[in-house]
Amino acid sequence: MEVHSTTEQETQLAQLATKAGTDAEQLVKDTILRLIEDETPLRRPAPELPSWDLGAIGSFHRPDLYGDVH
Repeated sequence: MEVHSTTEQETQLAQLATKAGTDAEQLVKDTILRLIEDETPLRRPAPELPSWDLGAIGSFHRPDLYGDVH
């Protein structure tokens, strides 16, 4: 697999790797492995949108919203 990044991103990655006491390639590999092992954050269901009862006004057709202004 090949990943492309900007020069600025590579510089930031090198700085992070230095702080972590490793090289940039190993830091990226470790990060990817952590993501693969812990899939939970990536598979969270989308939050449900609230259902609002608008009463009688909710049934009005709004030509300004639906684009059928005559």
